[in-house]
Amino acid sequence: MIKQQARLLDELAAAGRLSEAWRPHFERVPRHEFVPEVAWFGWDNRVISRADEPEAWLDAAYADGPIVTQFDDGKVLPGGVPGLSPSSSLSMPRMVARMLDAAMIVDGVRVLEIGTGSGWSAALLADRLGDANVTSVEIDTTILRAAQRALQQAGYAPTTVAADGTGGYAAHAPYDRVLATCSVYRVPPEWIAQTRPGGYIVTPWRLAMPSGLLVRLQVDEDGTASGPFVCPAWFMVTRNQRRSTEQVPMTGPALHGRTSLRRSEVFESESAQFAVAVLVPNCDQWTESGDAGVTVRLDDLASGSWAAVAYGDESGDDFAVRQGGPRRLWDEVEAAYAWWQDAGRPEYTRFGLTVDGAAQRLWIDEPGTVVANL
Repeated sequence: MIKQQARLLDELAAAGRLSEAWRPHFERVPRHEFVPEVAWFGWDNRVISRADEPEAWLDAAYADGPIVTQFDDGKVLPGGVPGLSPSSSLSMPRMVARMLDAAMIVDGVRVLEIGTGSGWSAALLADRLGDANVTSVEIDTTILRAAQRALQQAGYAPTTVAADGTGGYAAHAPYDRVLATCSVYRVPPEWIAQTRPGGYIVTPWRLAMPSGLLVRLQVDEDGTASGPFVCPAWFMVTRNQRRSTEQVPMTGPALHGRTSLRRSEVFESESAQFAVAVLVPNCDQWTESGDAGVTVRLDDLASGSWAAVAYGDESGDDFAVRQGGPRRLWDEVEAAYAWWQDAGRPEYTRFGLTVDGAAQRLWIDEPGTVVANL
């Protein structure tokens, strides 16, 4: 084991982010063997090249950060100027370890991985469970071929399939675990149908408003699946569930008002933002910065509704609001935030999800206390 790998694993273990059960597998499956020769590293998407800067490339391979391996579904050349949207990556090592723990993997279980990506997670699973117990699907054939080469060179041979992961892979069903490395807005019913009763589905899950969380669902005999949210988890959305990036034009009659609700109170609190995202459905949110400072934008493309809150440097006591369209999106945000406060400011860990066919119900504390039907 090289020094960079040993240092990373020691740091993760010391921080409680790498369990004793998984450490031997992280030792036997070197991450650098699954890092492309040229990729983008870190939150600033800095180019790393094994040929040009071998030490920097190796350091990046064993840093606890993401490595993007593809932008814009492959339209951007590897190592070129980053594109608009990352479309494949190696996740942060701490996140990979957290997801494997959340899946409660035990010897002998059969796992379906949704999103092969680099192949590193598939190799970790194969090292723990054996090749025959791991099936991994990947929608992008270019990404899959690279993963297959890396797996072969590392000495692993799980079943790898070119397929749209939202359909699962029925040929090897049923599975004891389904583990997704991409985010979904709606849990595909195929995943539930292909999981044994009592088995688990672990997937990043999100809403239109930024609010990514990892959820662990246990499949019941009746074909439903239910379980709690585990931790924050920001992952790329599976390709056939991506939302439009089109913006609603701020035209037509507008309602002008003021708000005392600060941006930091809602959009910089993981739990507050999650509650607001649940109660203000189908609402995209982002922040714009300019000479006048920060503006928060909300959009509902389906209804043509929009809202804009001019926060400037957020030094005042109240802030200008404009909103238009049939929905009053900012009024909905304020009502949702008030609900969250009145409910005792619950953390996201008190919430859970039940999936029943095409229906999704979000609950608090126990499945019978439904907060929203999604």
